[in-house]
Formats: sequence, C-alpha cells, structure tokens
Amino acid sequence: MAKFTFMQQNNISLREKVVIDIRKAILSGELKPGERLKEADIADQMGISKGPVREAIRQLEREGLLITQPYKDTVVADTDGDEVRDLVIPIRFHLEWFVIEKYLSAMDEAFFEKLQQIVREMSQHAEEGRIDRLVELDLLFHETIISLASERTLHLTWRSIINQMKLHFMKNLRFFEKGAIVDDHQKLLDRLKTKQPEAIRDELISHMDGNRHFLYTSQK
Repeated sequence: MAKFTFMQQNNISLREKVVIDIRKAILSGELKPGERLKEADIADQMGISKGPVREAIRQLEREGLLITQPYKDTVVADTDGDEVRDLVIPIRFHLEWFVIEKYLSAMDEAFFEKLQQIVREMSQHAEEGRIDRLVELDLLFHETIISLASERTLHLTWRSIINQMKLHFMKNLRFFEKGAIVDDHQKLLDRLKTKQPEAIRDELISHMDGNRHFLYTSQK
C-alpha cells in the first residue's frame, strides 16, 4: 500500500468502523483508483484481526468502491468516463427531474434557503481549493432535492449510484473549473425558484452536461 495508513480501532461496532474508515479513505482520495489493498496490512495498521477487515471489504465491494478478482488482490474501484456519461448521468437526471416535476410545489422559501446555504459553502471551499468538500456539497445539493421524494425505489436507485458519482468527482474534479461549479448550482437554484418546469428542465440538462467546463469522455 502507499503512504496512507489506517488508524487503530476500538472494538465498538468494529466491522462498521472499518467500513467507514476505508470508505472515507477512498472517497477523500487518500486511496487512489487501482490501488491495491491487503487484508493483513489493513488489519496490522488498525490493530485488529483480519475478520472485520474481510467483512468490511465485502460490504465495500457491494457498494462498488472495491473490486476483488479471484486469486488477485482487492483494488480500489475506478470510474470510466463513458460509463458515467452514458449510464450514471442519465439515471441521475431522470431521478432528479422526476422529483422536481412532482414536488415542485413543495419547494418553499425554507427549502430554497437550505440550497442557498449549500451554494455559499461551495463558494468558500472553491476559493480554498477544497475538492473533497466541493464533492460533498455538490452531492448534498442534489440529495436535498432528492429528499423531497417519498418513493422508496427512487431513494434506493439514488443510493445505488451515489458512490460511483463520488468516485467520479474525486478522480476528475481537478479538471473542472472550480468557479463554474458554484455558478452552475446557483443558476439551477435560481431557475428552481421560478417554478417554471420547462425552464428548470433545460437548466438541469445543461447542469448535468458538463461539456462547458469538463469533458467526461476525456477522463477514464
């Protein structure tokens, strides 16, 4: 493994604590796509047995963050630009547009202020170059929209792609114009406030396009 090392753990909810620490290391970029993980190394660094580490790795495989092939090492999952463009982003668009179209009347001043606060924080972290926080806030903005929905299938589908989106952003956000991230979310928020479905839909399509500031197809 590379320079990154794991902290030692207490025995409280051990498997879940291991899951949280490995997941955090991946989504923060401390562990890079393709980097190999060894159960024994992680267990030694955390001061625990290999059992909880093995269970944690299996869970993170189900989440799509790790890949283990027979007779080979476990590696941090990578994202493919074409896959993100052709599968993840269209799924994400349909989920968000469904919520916006159905729950537009539920978007009140308190809801808009919640989104505005997220944009303010994004602006601050963009100036500081905090990519990890920008990723969290970007997804929080959209999760706030998703949270309006009561449909269980919609939330399950959203959770099924959230880690792929995080991996994609952590890998590629450095190629994105930081100020544009803030501007794009402010534009989408302003359009939501109009309560005009066609205008909102056009802005949402533009927001997820990415071609103005970021080429999904160029990064694999």
